[in-house]
Amino acid sequence: MANFVSMGRLLLLAPLFYFLREGETGHGNLWALVIMVAALVSDVVDGFLARALNQVSEWGKVLDPIADKLWICALAAFLSGPWRAHPLPWRFMAIILIRDLSIVSCALWAFRRVGVVMTSTWVGKLTMFFEAITLISFTIYWTPTKLPMPSPYMLMWITVPLIIVSAASYGFRFRTVVKAGARSPSLPNPSPPLKVSS
Repeated sequence: MANFVSMGRLLLLAPLFYFLREGETGHGNLWALVIMVAALVSDVVDGFLARALNQVSEWGKVLDPIADKLWICALAAFLSGPWRAHPLPWRFMAIILIRDLSIVSCALWAFRRVGVVMTSTWVGKLTMFFEAITLISFTIYWTPTKLPMPSPYMLMWITVPLIIVSAASYGFRFRTVVKAGARSPSLPNPSPPLKVSS
């Protein structure tokens, strides 16, 4: 059940893209924000369901963060489109896509080939948080006047170094997993799976 909620979160991308395409027309940006909140709620719900129904699995621990990263990548790519009044800078979008899609690929490889679940550390979680906040700020294009709130571009420049640090950390840990797998080629799916923070 919890895994279906994680996959269902990806289905929310269709209405999200529709409203982002509308932009300020018909409160498209506002409805897009509502869908983002719904996705966030579903992220909390699937974890709750997994624990409540005793359906916590190693595959679920891999699937949930992968769904989150695919969501972030799809949103970043769409926000950088020329149809947006204030598009996300394409260089920032490229950095997000390279980091998150690389992590997805490495996580799948580690789980399927070596049986390792690469969990997130506080650096990875903090990076995902700032990525999400930055993309939300570009969605509604919050431009503070009197309130001491950071602008979308300020948030972007805070997020970039976090992306670089977290990517380097993940790469170092994945290298450790690859070396461990090379030493044990006859054990592609050890049991139980190991957990490696990333």
